[in-house]
Amino acid sequence: MGGKITLEVTRGALAGQRFEYGEKTRIFIGRQEDCGIVLPESTVSRYHCVLEITPPEVKLQDFGSLNGTFLNGTKIGGRGREQSWESAKDERHDEYTLRSGDVLGLGSKCELRCMIEGGEVCASCGAALSDGISGNETVPEGDERASMHYNSAHERICEDCYLAAEKERLEKRIAEKRAAEEADKKAAEEARLAAERAERERKAEEERNKERQRQAVKKQKLAEEEAERKREAEARERAKAEKKRLEDEARVKAAAAAKAEANRKEAERLAAQLAAQIAENKPKQKECAECGKPFTPTAPDNNLCPDCLTDRAKVLDGILKAMLGDGPARAREQAVGPAPIKGYQKVKLLGKGGMGEVWKVRDEDTGKIYALKTMLPAVKADESAVKLFLREAGIGQCLKHKNVVATYQAGCENDTFYILMDLCEGGSVDSLMEKKGGKLSIELATWIMLQVLSGLDYVHNMDVAVEIQKGLFRGTKETQAKGVIHRDFKPGNIFLSDASDKPTAMVADFGMAKAFDVAGLSRITKTGTVMGTPVFMPRQQAINFKYAKPEVDVWAAAASYYNMLTGAFPKNFRPGKNVWQIIVTEPAVPIRDRNSAIPQSVASVIDKALREQPEIGYKTAADLRRDLVAALPSNVKNAVKGVL
Repeated sequence: MGGKITLEVTRGALAGQRFEYGEKTRIFIGRQEDCGIVLPESTVSRYHCVLEITPPEVKLQDFGSLNGTFLNGTKIGGRGREQSWESAKDERHDEYTLRSGDVLGLGSKCELRCMIEGGEVCASCGAALSDGISGNETVPEGDERASMHYNSAHERICEDCYLAAEKERLEKRIAEKRAAEEADKKAAEEARLAAERAERERKAEEERNKERQRQAVKKQKLAEEEAERKREAEARERAKAEKKRLEDEARVKAAAAAKAEANRKEAERLAAQLAAQIAENKPKQKECAECGKPFTPTAPDNNLCPDCLTDRAKVLDGILKAMLGDGPARAREQAVGPAPIKGYQKVKLLGKGGMGEVWKVRDEDTGKIYALKTMLPAVKADESAVKLFLREAGIGQCLKHKNVVATYQAGCENDTFYILMDLCEGGSVDSLMEKKGGKLSIELATWIMLQVLSGLDYVHNMDVAVEIQKGLFRGTKETQAKGVIHRDFKPGNIFLSDASDKPTAMVADFGMAKAFDVAGLSRITKTGTVMGTPVFMPRQQAINFKYAKPEVDVWAAAASYYNMLTGAFPKNFRPGKNVWQIIVTEPAVPIRDRNSAIPQSVASVIDKALREQPEIGYKTAADLRRDLVAALPSNVKNAVKGVL
């Protein structure tokens, strides 16, 4: 034996220092001053690992380190954070033989390289070998060197590699023998199965011959029975014809006597019908579902009086009040803001509503900026409000698309429900419209609309795991659903990544969204409540909100596009006119009546999309997007090439 072991610090405070060993020794490496190699890094334990050096052989063991010992990047030891060093050091740790060039890592900030000079090493694993002889020497009888081992290339290998090779050769011979036995067994089994199949086929053929004989006898018997039934049927038909002749004669005789009585009853029926129509058309008073005042409805399905419907803000307040009771109003009066959410620093209040606040926040660890939506403390006492809030969080975390606002985290901390999502620096589309004078150019509006249609197509067709927080409410469960309907799509729920001319557009606010294959989620909506923004709502949604289908979002998207291009709503909402009656009974105004500069090809697609009867013009966002792209003039198509 012989040789020299050199340990060079390649990373850490002592980088460049070398430690050489030419004799058998045992050294500890760590921060403690009595270690053979003292490393001052904080990630190095007091007694991190131990080396057994017998040149040219070096063996390594972890000594219960906290941050672990690594060999060529692979962790070979270390204790758990809940375990003390005193208990860990007494445990048995695996021992590893180092080869020249191996890198020893201590924690995450310190590395040493092992270099071995002199001595013979194993040709297979590189481990140091005991003193031996050259290939040309003769080994005297009784010399311990006679136990040396070599590979097929007559290169010296260690005892472990030799035993491993011998084991592999033995296992191979055993495997070959077993394979031969299995082959013989398989051949015998196949022969047996073939004989059984032949016997079964012989018996099956005998049974088929017997069955053919039985069928022939049965066929003859059936033919005889059919002939007998035919004779009996002919006799019955003759008797039936005679009976009918007699009945016809009786009816002719009775018809004349009944005709006068029938004419009299018909006159009475028509008179009663006319009276019922007059009574039905007479206006009847109802009580308003919002304010309780009596009023005369202008449509059968109208449950809100004109006073409540003349003011849009009053309508929306009524909707929120119907959903949440008086809690949100009290919350607006009493709330002083949510408690801080751990890990996020408030930067700026972006908005505040009846249910909560939206803050611009900074991640204290990464410095990244997010939007943090919180529920006001007084609102969380209302179960319906909490369910709506958690629905938005649950659905948002399932949606992963570049044109949908990403939700990263949701939970409850310091008695405050919160949702962490993307911050869209460009704001909402309705805010952009205000800055642009009330409407957008066709190039910018189309750039935005093509993106949000892609986002809608994604949410309508994805498999959503709708998960309402377990244990918070009785009866909550996990349900797998196909697709999500937004149900409140409008320019105010389209957000932009930045203030550039070509921002990324994203759909946001799924608080009213519904996994439309899961009817049970609709129980969050109280009976008789209509949710959404009326001016962007098709008649199908107003009539039957609970069972709304994806096409209501497609209609609302077309209505939003209409609004961006004209600054007006598709339907003519007039002061003093019942809003819901307009939604249900009146069609959309053709877009070129609002803005004649809209290309005819584009206008035709928009007008078709806003058709509601007998059904909505486009069933899917993908269909609307396809036809819109095809209708774009070449100059507009070139301007939006980046989102085609």
